[in-house]
Amino acid sequence: MTDTAQQEVRMYAVSLTKLGKYTARTSPDGRLSALDALRALGEDEGNWELLCAKYDLGTGHYDFGAPHGAEPTLSYDQFSLLAFALQTPEAKRWRVRAREMLAGYLEGDVRLAAEIAERNPEGEKRRWLSARLESVEARKRFMSTVARHGGEGSVFQQVSSLSNRSVLNMNSAAFRRERGVRDTRDGMTASELMRLTYLETASAQAIEAHAARGNEQILELHRKNADNERKVWQSALGQAS
Repeated sequence: MTDTAQQEVRMYAVSLTKLGKYTARTSPDGRLSALDALRALGEDEGNWELLCAKYDLGTGHYDFGAPHGAEPTLSYDQFSLLAFALQTPEAKRWRVRAREMLAGYLEGDVRLAAEIAERNPEGEKRRWLSARLESVEARKRFMSTVARHGGEGSVFQQVSSLSNRSVLNMNSAAFRRERGVRDTRDGMTASELMRLTYLETASAQAIEAHAARGNEQILELHRKNADNERKVWQSALGQAS
């Protein structure tokens, strides 16, 4: 392979990440060029070794295709550490932005979620976020319908258990342990989330249409919908294979 071809291969493996008004080269495993990151923080590149020792930044390197070869890299966590530690004007602006983001998170500002999602280059993950939000709304509507139709006590836990077992083939506690998450929905795929949304939307509509009343009738309708949804899904998988 020629030197030019090697250069093209290296550059093909580099993506770019916006850091305010600056742009940082980013390796395939999501590490920032330390030189670009320091520039975005208003720090002199010559201080890298000192900062590395002071804040235990590690010794990660990646060849971004520059003539001088491999460069030191930073994780996003390490970049954030420096943003809170350095006293440059740029670092102080990052801290202001961090306060604004925390305030937005506490207020439930959905624009913050949209901004974060737009920064993610993977379309599948953005679809996952959309499916997760739809699932949350479907659950709220379903539980509200159950309550309006006389559901009380343990029925809310029972219908949730039916939903989870139908879609996940296990209870939520076992699922969280298996996939290493705190919230069940965080561990679900986009397909599983969409299945859950469909099931609970269908059950809410069935409860309304049949004017179901009380725990027993609600559970009976939801159990039937869960069985039907599972059979349809299994049949679709069988045809696809």
